Amino acid sequence: MSGKAKHTAAVSLGVMAAGFAATIPWADHTWVRLLQSGFEAGLVGGLADWFAVTALFRHPLGIPIPHTALLPNNRRRVTEALITTVEQELISKESIRSKLAGLKIVSRGLEAAERVLESDKTQQSIAVLCERLLDYIPWDRIPALLEKEIRQRIDALEAAPALRKALDQVYQHQGDEKALDFLLDLAEQLVLTRETQHRLGAMAVQAMHGLQTNGFMQLAVNAFLGFYNEEKLGAMIQQFVWNAIREMKRQGNKNRRALLAELRVRLERWLADPETEDTLNAWKIRLLDNLDLTARTERWVEQLKERLVETVREPDFAERYAIPFLKELLHRIREDEQGMEKLEQWVHEQLGRWVEANHSKIGALIRENVDQFDNETLIALMEDKIGSDLQWIRVNGALCGFLIGLVLGAVKLFV
Repeated sequence: MSGKAKHTAAVSLGVMAAGFAATIPWADHTWVRLLQSGFEAGLVGGLADWFAVTALFRHPLGIPIPHTALLPNNRRRVTEALITTVEQELISKESIRSKLAGLKIVSRGLEAAERVLESDKTQQSIAVLCERLLDYIPWDRIPALLEKEIRQRIDALEAAPALRKALDQVYQHQGDEKALDFLLDLAEQLVLTRETQHRLGAMAVQAMHGLQTNGFMQLAVNAFLGFYNEEKLGAMIQQFVWNAIREMKRQGNKNRRALLAELRVRLERWLADPETEDTLNAWKIRLLDNLDLTARTERWVEQLKERLVETVREPDFAERYAIPFLKELLHRIREDEQGMEKLEQWVHEQLGRWVEANHSKIGALIRENVDQFDNETLIALMEDKIGSDLQWIRVNGALCGFLIGLVLGAVKLFV
């Protein structure tokens, strides 16, 4: 485009020169002198504009005329002026801050993130990213940290108060009564067996034989044992015990209430005993020593890692777990108006600081890009971008000069 405009400018200058030369032999004619005035003025205007346009970039005809080759000779000043204009007018700090102030950066970012989460490519990327993140976790350091944390928690745990809270929960949820019912059910099952009946009978007979009596009492015992053998005694005692258990299982039974009350009293006394806390602390220490926490924590961490890897590698991991979690997280962030406002403010503050710290780099970038060109390359680049318009100045100069010459020629003829 620049070459075509340059050719047009040269043609216009040539037309003016040819017209001026062609009118010289017939200068005696009035209308020819009028045309000659136009061609002469057009030639002068075209040459003057050619000189002006050429002088911007180089010395006309290679002659070092003063105040020509303006851009090469004033390259530093032009560069500094360009940098100043860009930094202070076109892309000033204030203009950047003004533009940023009107942007809801966090809101738009969250909206964009929600749209991105819907794509299949994002889901695949999330699954791959999660698996890679698992590789970056220092799994070999976690067991030691976990063991240390467990030991600190157990060491800091006061056994007696902890047991007190546990018993309070047991009492609150009738745990002692449930435990008693469990024992009574177990006792009932044991009592009703045939083996228990035989044992009870044998124990009763043995006990009666062991009675140290004489006279009439001994005759009565012998008569009783003659009438009731082991089987009958066992069945009788079994029935008696079973009836007692059945009675104890009733909620309103006095013996039941008394047993539970006595149990609680004894537990309270045991907890209040100073030796109890020492006993519990000693038991706590023995528990830590016998647990082999090092091996256990290593095994726990290894199992956790295996489960996480298996979960992440599931085909629907991103769709079932990661994407819903991220969407819920984004939703909660957006619903928190105060949090969003603070986050927006923080982002704008950080961007403002970044602009303040890096704004000067705009000028440095412009200077670096300009300095990488030599004069010839820079002139060629500028002529390629604006040379077309500059060549049309020459064309306009020739045409305007021609018209002005006609007007001035007419004035000279008729005035």
